[in-house]
Amino acid sequence: MKSLVVGMGIGNLYKAVLEEIGNEVITVDLDPDKADYTSVDMAMAVHGNFDTVHICTPNFTHMKIAKQIAAISKIVFIEKPGVATSNAWSQLVKDYPVTRFMMVKNNQFRPEIERFKNLADQSDVVRVTWNNKNRIPSPGSWFTDKSLAFGGVSRDLIPHMLSYYCCLTDYRHGVTKSVRAEQKWQLDEIDSTDYGTINPKGVYNVDDVCELDYVNGNTRWILSANWRSLQEDNISIGFDMKYSAVVEKLGLCPEEAYKKMIMMAIENLNNNQYWQDQLAQDIWIHQQIENL
Repeated sequence: MKSLVVGMGIGNLYKAVLEEIGNEVITVDLDPDKADYTSVDMAMAVHGNFDTVHICTPNFTHMKIAKQIAAISKIVFIEKPGVATSNAWSQLVKDYPVTRFMMVKNNQFRPEIERFKNLADQSDVVRVTWNNKNRIPSPGSWFTDKSLAFGGVSRDLIPHMLSYYCCLTDYRHGVTKSVRAEQKWQLDEIDSTDYGTINPKGVYNVDDVCELDYVNGNTRWILSANWRSLQEDNISIGFDMKYSAVVEKLGLCPEEAYKKMIMMAIENLNNNQYWQDQLAQDIWIHQQIENL
């Protein structure tokens, strides 16, 4: 099988995983030292068709690349947060009915996910938390420009948390209790970051704190994310039950989850129900974040 990886940041992880599966991997990045080609057009001209494509580029480029590559690809994986709106995602899928599309939801394929489901079923409250001490991604870059990233922490971290919600409960029956997305910091207040570099002359107009609160049956779900809390990092999922509580540290998603996600998509290439389920989740996730 032949796979195309576009964008060699997180794309390097995909390259390693795909090679472990046994796929031939073709890479694209603007930096010629990082990839086989510097444009998607060049890769398409040489290789023609792809079994899987993995779009790992800045948010504002996702749609353009997806349209560029869709007609010659069987499965197109688009890194979170997908595209700008749920309507845009729906139109993309409609315009290329033979191609399968999936927003990356790697955390759904973690080995401990079934145990999490069992705990969620017993819980009165489930708390999915991703609070960073000081990890605003490259303040002043495209990451913090709403016209390019579509949002801040709500587009960066919240999609991961919504992915958990979708697979741990029946998301279709949940009721939104409250939504909060705020910009706490100004660019001139940010003097350091653990991710990237600061461009003091750039743009910073996105939310950096976000919380979504749902009620689903008898369970309350609280999803909260913070780029810069200035407190200890906390990436966890907590289950508050009647007589006990469990908190599981999450950390970075293991490579085996990425591998399982890709392999299941390939195995289900001709399973229409599988892709209808993926589409429903992807539309719902877009709807939760598009107006924050």
